[in-house]
This record gives sequence, structure tokens and C-alpha cells, in this order.
Amino acid sequence: MSRVVILKIGEGNFATGFSVTLEIRDNHRLIAPFAEGKLVPNLDIADALQNYRRAYYHWVESQPSLGITVPHSMITNAAVGDPRDNLRQATQTLKDSLNEWLNSSYLSSIQNHILFHIGTESEVRFFIQTTHFDLQQIPWECWNFLHEWCPDVEIALTIQRNPPIINLTSPIKVLVILGNIDIESKHSSLYLSSLQTVLGNPDKVSMQILSTSSEVPISTKNIHNELIKNQWDIVVYLGHSQTSSDGHDGVFIIDNDTALSPEHNLRNSLEVAVKKGLKLVICNSCDGLGIGRQLANIGVPHIIVMKEPIAVRVALRFLEVFLPNFLGHKSLQESLTIARQELKLHEFEVDAASSSLLPRLIENPEEPPLILPLPPENIGDGLQEDYGQSWPVRLLRHWKQALLFILSILVTLSVLYWGGVFSDDASKYPEISLGEEILLKINRQDNIIERGRQAFKNKEYKQAIQLFKKSLDRLPNNPEIRIYYNNARAAYQDRNPLKIATSVPLGNNPEIAQEILRGIALLQQELNDEQAKNPEFHFLQVVVANDNNSGVDAKDRAEKFVKDPSIIAVVGHNASAASEAAKDIYVQGKIVALSPTSFSLKISGNGYIYKMVPDLETFATSLSEYIREQTDKLIIQNPTNLICYDSRSGDNYNFAQKYRNILLGQQFQKFVKDEDFDCNIEPKINLDKQEIYQKIAQYQVNILMVAPYINDLKRAVSIFKQRPAQQLNLVILGSPSFQSYLTLAEGKQGVENLVIAVPWYDLKQDNYIHSFWQNKINVWRTPMAYDATKVILNALRQLSQQGQKFDRESLNQVLRDDFSIEGMTGTVRFDENGVRNMNNNPDDRRYLILQVKNGQFVPLAPIKSAGPV
Repeated sequence: MSRVVILKIGEGNFATGFSVTLEIRDNHRLIAPFAEGKLVPNLDIADALQNYRRAYYHWVESQPSLGITVPHSMITNAAVGDPRDNLRQATQTLKDSLNEWLNSSYLSSIQNHILFHIGTESEVRFFIQTTHFDLQQIPWECWNFLHEWCPDVEIALTIQRNPPIINLTSPIKVLVILGNIDIESKHSSLYLSSLQTVLGNPDKVSMQILSTSSEVPISTKNIHNELIKNQWDIVVYLGHSQTSSDGHDGVFIIDNDTALSPEHNLRNSLEVAVKKGLKLVICNSCDGLGIGRQLANIGVPHIIVMKEPIAVRVALRFLEVFLPNFLGHKSLQESLTIARQELKLHEFEVDAASSSLLPRLIENPEEPPLILPLPPENIGDGLQEDYGQSWPVRLLRHWKQALLFILSILVTLSVLYWGGVFSDDASKYPEISLGEEILLKINRQDNIIERGRQAFKNKEYKQAIQLFKKSLDRLPNNPEIRIYYNNARAAYQDRNPLKIATSVPLGNNPEIAQEILRGIALLQQELNDEQAKNPEFHFLQVVVANDNNSGVDAKDRAEKFVKDPSIIAVVGHNASAASEAAKDIYVQGKIVALSPTSFSLKISGNGYIYKMVPDLETFATSLSEYIREQTDKLIIQNPTNLICYDSRSGDNYNFAQKYRNILLGQQFQKFVKDEDFDCNIEPKINLDKQEIYQKIAQYQVNILMVAPYINDLKRAVSIFKQRPAQQLNLVILGSPSFQSYLTLAEGKQGVENLVIAVPWYDLKQDNYIHSFWQNKINVWRTPMAYDATKVILNALRQLSQQGQKFDRESLNQVLRDDFSIEGMTGTVRFDENGVRNMNNNPDDRRYLILQVKNGQFVPLAPIKSAGPV
């Protein structure tokens, strides 16, 4: 039996979010622990769904020949432009909004369980379990994660979970109910002739048709009689239908005077039909989701409905593709996928707009996959042949399988015995890679990189080296691939390479992640090049993980790093929230974790945890000193400050508060007070940028300081970008988070003259970094990550020179024992709390004051700090 994946969406709404749990079963047996997640609040997806439906009905309204009645609630006279173009745009917006919502939600644990427990070779059925009507209407098949993982998986809704009923037997019995199609009479005869052609094989199908022109005419009485008296495997309804306003029920419109509801006047007869073995109901009719919900509640195990009105020709084409595949012994899900793909080919033809999104499968997950059984003569030939042989012949035929089975048991036992039951390979998990997977989305689109990945996964390291090198010749600025290239070199040339890990936000903040990876990759390249010429130490491998700067994801990655005994240390994480979430796991696992970019003091003082950068108060002080000097020189007169911050970032919120507190002690400084205007730029506050500049004008602000959330840097940059012309002389300041290529690329002229304070790094190294990476901008994260990696490697060299073994505890002891290096960011040594000791550095090595000039960050004269850090 195929594996069953059920995504259960709990109570909630788009304003407050939804809880989510995951269940994975194999043959009704739970094979994975329940994983939990959350769909974050998002009103955009609800709007996108409603706009899509309005656009769809606007298109329907423009096609009177379809004969579809548009509900009053969906009529939109305000719509302008070509209805098909409007619908095309609304469809794409819905797909984009869906993926943006899911990507921003907390689903990584759920996705990891899916990828780990469901291999690409597994047959899988995927279910969304929810009672929320709008969630049932969402086109889940457009979720990019599922599409990349399993392109042909069909997403089914599940509402009721009942014990399975009797299986199909051949020939299957099909009841066709042809309702009133009141457009043109030719469609009725077209339906009948087409169905008779498709279902006309008496060896496979026994068919009864109820229509106005059939031998048994359609009527309420005859429908009840057929459902109760005879046994049917499949019921197909063709005609008009409609979902009730609350979405919980619907009606089959049999004729102008008759409407039948599964909840009311059809319920008893349908319940009898289910008990007799009804397996599948196909409602190839308009707006059928409410009907589908009621059919599921009654106990129909498999249901196909159309979510919105469907054109007659499209409905007919759907059946013409679906039924032959299903009758040809393909599964229900596979047949539906093939039919949906056929509709995609005609996605925006005159009467087929957005048609591939219409079919919705609703199933009972306790049921096995629905497949028409093979004729008896095709079953068991192999078994009969096998058991016709004598037992020695049968044993000879199967000795290879038996030997492989025994060997697999021995290998498994040896792994458990020698490796320990708690040992694990971190890179086998999704979102973690040594080279077996490509984590950066844009890299997955490159065919050469994909071939290199496959070669690495197959342990064909020489070929992987060649392919990754070929990719780097075209994309020299790509740190992820450079790391995998060097990992392949290490695997090919060193039987026992060193292995460290790094965790960065490759998923939702790829630019910042790559800035960090460039520092790590540069040190790895230098070491491996040195080893290739003079092999006196070890090659280095780097395990790369994506944590999305999320505390939940960071904890998950940390747990996997700790359980992998080959990983000796970690460079990470980026955001303080991620480092804070993972710190206790590293301490308990006794593995060194050195963050190159986290400012929070909460991660220090725990043993095994180290941080490369000073407290943010250093940089808040530097900016305030810069403002004081500008004021003293009368460059800024009557200084009035507005401070904007993103409350999601604890670091930057504290930075804003410290900056404000320092300025409070300076003479002449004035502020826009919180009670007058709180400039919290977190998205849920929904603060309009124009409102910010209105307040700047109202209070005559001439100094604007912004402290952003690193995962939403574009949003913060857009504040500067949208400065009105009359406020271009505004002095603009920012926290260290702003030093990024994103700031320059997104802000353009809007960030010209932006002043920021950042951790110090040797600007003389810029030319070396630029020439290696062939990029135009260096930022503090790259040299900090370089030095963090250098710290670990130099400490390991020290252990080697002392003849000590490489283990996590020994590495930690070296770092605690007055260890230091000279790096791109000055002297690196740590105090007893694992915090970088900056007091031995000259003042100008604590920070840099940078200003954006002509699209580049350039240094200003250093400002002496207020005192020791």
C-alpha cells in the first residue's frame, strides 16, 4: 500500500493563523512522529482567493454561451480590461500568494519529515485535512515545495476518516445521471455519445444512464430507486449544481423545478449506496465543493468535484481523458493528474480559462488507492509458474535475494554496534547538504550544478569536481557551489577530512546567507589548495544548512549537527534569535558553535558558544558620536530625531533604544516621542511609508535612524527609497544590518549618503576578497565568517601540533586557553564567557563608520569610542 501523508490544519482564520500537524502512515501504521507547524496570519491569501474567484466569474459573465448563472455575490461591474487577461493575472497572483504564505510560515519541521520519510521512489498519497471552506478552495497542487518534491502528486481533501468498504470488482457498475443542460440540446447528445464510447466496453463496465432521453428517464423517484435497489461502484453526475452560501452543502439541479441535496433529500439513498459498495462519485458540474463535503460526510470514499463553474466542452474533455486512464488500470490519483495536465494544455483558451485548477479530489485516507482490478487471467501467472517448480529450483531462483537480505541485516547490525544508535549523518536530511542537495533555489535551475549534485550523491567525486568547477567558471561568485566543489575535493583526496558545519538563512534571506558563506568558502579554498600542494594537515569539508533565521529551524539543525559525530564545530548562526534558540543544544552536545554575526549577549556565558562581534551598544555609541560631531560643527542644526525600528528583531530594537538613550544625554537633541508617533515598521503594524514622511514634515525631523529586521531588509530599505524630493536633505542613519548588497541594489539613489556603523574589518583586504569573488561589494559578514572559520582551523592545527586527538571537547579547551589569531577583523581572542575580547584592540578596530557614496559603502574618519566595550 502507498504511504499516506496527511497535513491537518486546525481551527483558525487568516487573521490569526492556523495550527498545523503532520501524520505519515504506511499500511495504516504511523511511521513518523507527529510534526507540528503554523500557518502564519495572512490576509493577502484570502484576498487573492476572493479576487481569483471574482475574476473567474467575471470571465464567466463575458461568456454567455456557456450558460452559467453568476451568483450575485460574485458579480463585479468594476472589473475592467480583458476578462481572460484579468483571470490569468489573478490566477498567477493566487499561486504566488499561496507560496509566499507557505514559505513565510513555520513548516520546515513538517517539510523535513515529508522529505525524510517519503523518498522519491515511494508511492505517496497526500491529503489536506481541514473544515475551513476557503482552505478547501485553495489550489494546494500549486505549492512549489510539493511540486519540486513530487511533481505528479495529486492533493486530496479529507473530511471524514471511515473504515474501508468492499473493493471494486470487474466489471464495474457505473450510474450516469445527466441533469438538465439547458444551453443547447446538442450537448446532451454529445455527452451521451461520448460516454457510451468511453464506457462502452461490457467486459469492464456495466453502465446505466438516467437522462431525459434515456430508457429510464431522469426523475427524483428513479434516482432514489437506482441508488437503493442496485449496487453501483461509480456514480457520475453531469449537469448543473451549486454550493450553498455557507459552503457546507450543495444541490444537484436536475431540471428547472428539481434540486436534490446530499444532505437532505438524497442522504438516505446515498447512505444505502455506500453500504452496498459505492466507491466513487464524480460531479462533473459547476461549483461542487459543498456537494463534495456532504458526500464525504455521508461516507463516499472517493469524490471528484469541480470547485467553480465549468464549460461543457471542458467537462466533456476531462471525462474523455480521465475515464480511459482509470479504466486502463491506472490509479484514481494518477488518472486525475493526467486529466488535469490535459486541461493545462488548454488553460486559457476561449472557454477553458483556469480550468486545470477546477478539479478537486476528496478522499477517505483509510481507503486503499482506487484502482480497477486486473482480469483474473492476468493475475498470478508468475506465482503459478514459481510454485510449479520443485523447492530446490525455487531456492536457486531466489538465492540472490536471500543473500542480499542477510547482508543488509549484517550491515545494519554493524552500523548500530560500531556507530552507536544515536549516531547520525546530518547531511542526509533535507535543508542540510554536503553536496548531495542544492539548497539555494536559484542554483537548482542550473543543469550543470544538478549533474554535479547527482555525481556527488553517487560518490562519483572526480566527476562532481569537474562539474562544480565548470559551474564556477561561469558563476565565480557562487559560494554554495564553491563549498560543494571543495567538499568533493576533500572526499576525493583525503580519507579523513575535517568536517565543520554552518547554518545560514539560504531559504528566505539568500543574499545575507551568501555573504557569510563567502567568508567560509574562501578559508576552505585556501586550506584545500594548500593541502593539495603540501599535504601536511587535512582537507576541509563544510556541511551547509538552511535555517531561515528561524529559531525553530535553528534548533532542528543544531540537533542534527550534534548527533553527527563527524562534525567537530559549527560556524553559525546569523540572526541572534537563531543563535539563542540553538545555544542550549550545542552546550548539551558539547560542540563548539561560533557565530560570526549574532550580536546578542544572551548566547554567551554558556560554554562552547562564541561570538565574533561586540555588543550593539558599540555601534549605537558610534552613530550617536557621529551625530554629536555633526551638530557641534553646525552641519546639523536644531537636531530633531525620528527613530524607526522593527520589533521582530530583538537586536535592532535594543540598538534603537540604546541609540536613543545615548542621544538623550546630548545637549540640543530633540525626539519625536512614542506617544506622538511610534515608528514600528513591523509589517503587522501596517505603518504606511507616506505616514512616516508626513510625521517627519510635521515635527521638522532632520535625522532619521532605522533599525531593521535582517529578514525584511528590503522593506526597511524602501523607507529611504521613497523619500519625497523636499526631504532629500534628511540625514539618514542605520544599524549594521544595512551593510548588504541588497541595500544598494534595492535602495539605489534613496540610500545615497546613508551612514551606518559596522564591525571593523581590514579594508586593505577588500581587493583580495573582491578579486577572489569577482564581486563589487564586500561587507563585514564575509571577513567575520572568514575569521570564525580560521579560529576553528587554527585551533585544530594547534591540537595536531600537540599530538592531541581532534574532538569537540579538546577544541573547546583550546579556545578557552588564551587562544588568539590575527585575522581580517583584527585580533580574535575570547574572554571566559566566549565573547570576543575587544579591549586589546585599538579603538578604530571596533567599528567602522561607513557612508553610501555613488552606490558604494565608503569609510568616514573613525570616531573615538566613548570607552571600553
